[in-house]
Amino acid sequence: MRLDILNNREWALVIWFFIFVLFALFSPKMKNVRESFKQVLNAFFVKAIITTVVAMIIYVTLIVFGLFKIGLWDLNQFKDTIIWAIFVGSLSLFKINSIEKDPHFFRNLVLDNLKLTAIVKFVLDFYTFGLFVELMLVPFSVVLGGMLALAQYDEKYHQVRKFINGIMVVLGVILIYHSIYMLVSNFGEFAKKQTIYDFYVPPLLTFLYLPFLFIMKVLITYEQVFLRLQYLIKNLKLRRFAKIYSTLNFHFRVKLLERWATILPFQEISSKEDIIKSVEQIFKMVSVEKDPPKVLLQKGWSPYMAKKFLLNEGLETGYYHPIGQQEWCASSPLVKVGNDVITNTISYNVNGNETIANSLEIMLNIFSCKSAITAHSKLLSSVRTLLKAALDLDVSNELEAAIMKGKNQVFKFGSFIATIEKHDWQQKPDIAAYNIKFVLSMADSKQMDTDQ
Repeated sequence: MRLDILNNREWALVIWFFIFVLFALFSPKMKNVRESFKQVLNAFFVKAIITTVVAMIIYVTLIVFGLFKIGLWDLNQFKDTIIWAIFVGSLSLFKINSIEKDPHFFRNLVLDNLKLTAIVKFVLDFYTFGLFVELMLVPFSVVLGGMLALAQYDEKYHQVRKFINGIMVVLGVILIYHSIYMLVSNFGEFAKKQTIYDFYVPPLLTFLYLPFLFIMKVLITYEQVFLRLQYLIKNLKLRRFAKIYSTLNFHFRVKLLERWATILPFQEISSKEDIIKSVEQIFKMVSVEKDPPKVLLQKGWSPYMAKKFLLNEGLETGYYHPIGQQEWCASSPLVKVGNDVITNTISYNVNGNETIANSLEIMLNIFSCKSAITAHSKLLSSVRTLLKAALDLDVSNELEAAIMKGKNQVFKFGSFIATIEKHDWQQKPDIAAYNIKFVLSMADSKQMDTDQ
């Protein structure tokens, strides 16, 4: 094993880390930090987390042993392996819920280690300055990074943000120049077998770590779903059957398992047949989504088409699923509008029955006066897109004015109606709290007679 196991940059980070730890442990000003740290430690040392970490350590140890036996790992990689385990292996476990949100999670995790930026970073980290310079650079970089993060939250710090970005560009150029100079003047130090090991071992560890992450995701999902079953199915034997039957049918398809858990609260589960029926419904829903039936406009919209109406507005709904005996719904998450501390939000819902969507709803929630106009403009843009996609119509001047003013009004488009409803929660000179709901739906016979 190499004696110079840490380079100057890494020694600088270690030294500053221990300085901070000592300051946090003994400074009276850091009493709150110490209390918070104790709470974090108490939260960490629970059975579920400890079991997961131990499983990760065993898995990584087996990977390293296997690579060692075939000559792809040696003791010189011990430091890099420890750093990888802390900053990639452990942190990836905390990002495990991102797997369902990012369909390319596993691919991106590996490619991030192979991109040009990763190669450049490897070269930059290979050549470091003297220890004194690195000791100065670490706190300087931390302070700059913190200032930049704060400056990005408010436009009044625009000039400060530009200045800090300029400083960081200059630092980057200096680092690149230094690395290129060292690479050219001392290429022999770089062109070693050990350098190849240093470069490919972390990405290789990441690639071989993916099966563990996937298995952990599956186990965590089943644990969460089975925990919910305790509240949804009171009968112990029936709940045990639900666990076994769902596992046999969904196995590694955790998205289907989660969808099943989502519709269960709206099902009447009193027998094994009800559980079997609820599982079969998930597979039926998946089959329909692959080849959705066409719906005549006179009856409404295909819910699977309506879900996509506002994709260009950043409003993407979840699955279309039952929420009652005859009621079905697909909802988007709340999307932030503006950059205020307390931000306004907008969402999109598709409502109907199993085969037809008969109501499309956009909800705007206003919490901040400063960006209210921007939020209303976002609502107007979304309504324009929805009307065009649903009825191939443009927004009239009257409808535009009603949206921007938040005026309660009803508009008729043949056999469809559009309603704008405003509900005030709180109204003060400096505080606004209200929502505006735009609903496009089929007009029933009573509404049509009233309009006539």
